[in-house]
Amino acid sequence: MDTICAIATPRGKGGISVIRVSGDDAFSIVKKIFKSKNDIERAEGYTILHGFICDKDEKVDEVLVSVFRAPKSFTGENVCEISCHGGVIVTEKILELLIGAGCSLADKGEFTKRAFMNGKMSLTQAEAIHDIIEAKTKKGAEMAVNRLGGALSKKIVSLRDEIIKSLAMIQVSTDFPDEDIDSFQDGSLLSVLSDYETKLENLLSSARRGIYISNGAKCAIVGIPNAGKSSLLNCLLDEEKAIVTHIPGTTRDVVEGRCEIDGVLINFLDTAGIRETNDEIEKIGVNKAKNLIDESDFVIFVSECGRDLTVEEKEICDIVKDKKTIYILNKSDKNEETREGFITVSAKTGEGIEMLKNKISEFLDMGLESSAMIANERQREAVKIALESIKRAKETLNEGFFSDLAVIDISLAAQSLGEAEGMSVNDEIVDRIFRDFCLGK
Repeated sequence: MDTICAIATPRGKGGISVIRVSGDDAFSIVKKIFKSKNDIERAEGYTILHGFICDKDEKVDEVLVSVFRAPKSFTGENVCEISCHGGVIVTEKILELLIGAGCSLADKGEFTKRAFMNGKMSLTQAEAIHDIIEAKTKKGAEMAVNRLGGALSKKIVSLRDEIIKSLAMIQVSTDFPDEDIDSFQDGSLLSVLSDYETKLENLLSSARRGIYISNGAKCAIVGIPNAGKSSLLNCLLDEEKAIVTHIPGTTRDVVEGRCEIDGVLINFLDTAGIRETNDEIEKIGVNKAKNLIDESDFVIFVSECGRDLTVEEKEICDIVKDKKTIYILNKSDKNEETREGFITVSAKTGEGIEMLKNKISEFLDMGLESSAMIANERQREAVKIALESIKRAKETLNEGFFSDLAVIDISLAAQSLGEAEGMSVNDEIVDRIFRDFCLGK
């Protein structure tokens, strides 16, 4: 494989910049441009050398070079990290000299990809690195750090090992039928599969929560004009984001604002009031509101205290009936009212807003904490396939067939968990995962 290099720190002015080099020829290539009292090719791993990066006889910068010898490095290869003075000109010049000395410019995420390919980390751990960099909240960063430490990986690998052990025991009794070897007597295999099913369901239940923490959530605030949607948005954000007037139909386009609730960054979308209108501009806003209902993870429907739902509001309720919806009665400061299934609030005074936030947290399944949460759709799909496979294997046994006929589905469950960890995953999927990483990581 080529020896690769890339700038590992953000471009721009700063105290230092770091250029990372990885590959079999890392030391010999860096030696061509690095002048030091110490020979980098003889340096021990985990040491730092002082010297100068030179373009022939011209000094470019005074630097420190960290040396990591294979396999005890991030990528598992020989690695050098050149710490130079921060700044675009110097950093780009050093990168240019490395490429001229024999390096190839790294692709996005190629250092982490090599770490995965060289067995330094699992695929879920590699994805955790990306999630640490992209974390939107403190809880998102904490969850990613837990996964980098192997919290999710250990659960998946442990369960996969259990399933493979069961497959081996089934195979023994199948291969030696005359020996009367049956490790799963009296229906015990069904019990074992039920245990796997429970563990997979628990793992899968963390998926929605983990994905929300990693990616955030989207909430459309809907209702008829002048119900107080914009006031509610401003109250949730604690800022005057949307224009508020007594005139119905003030909001004609979507107004967005983000705030963090229980570790999840939520993008609230204040939509145009949904009603029949002859105003062409307002019609566009109404259509946008209806489309956003479909795109949102959950919806807040806003009505008013002190009156029954209008015909238009009932039609909106029909539109959102298949969505996770929180029903709000606003303007409690004018008319106190409670109604079953509704949370009473005042966007003007803030009354009831904490109860609303608690309901949002409940909707996002944030009540249960776990250090090993699934964090993306790829992981979720792999675990889902494993769960479905175990369920099919149970159905096979319940229908009275022998255990060896359930082997295909049990094997698929093990295979799917292996794919979640990158033990058996094709190159296309690996390339797609690392394509989203930043350069230098």
